[in-house]
Amino acid sequence: MDPQHPNSRGERGLEVAAALGRLTQEHRDVLRECYFRGSSVAQAAHTLGIAPGTVKSRTYYALRTLRLAIEELRDVK
Repeated sequence: MDPQHPNSRGERGLEVAAALGRLTQEHRDVLRECYFRGSSVAQAAHTLGIAPGTVKSRTYYALRTLRLAIEELRDVK
């Protein structure tokens, strides 16, 4: 897959969207706060009403699950 090719970027976006759909709501919420909204761990914890350590652990497990889901989706092709 050529990352510079427009179709490759579109395919990657579809892979990420499909992989995000496999995450739990709690994991999606943490990723949304930390990566899409740019919140710090402390801000995300406050917004989500959870401890900062929980934000960190959910982020870790969400990214791990996301990576594995993308790898699995690529293996299916």
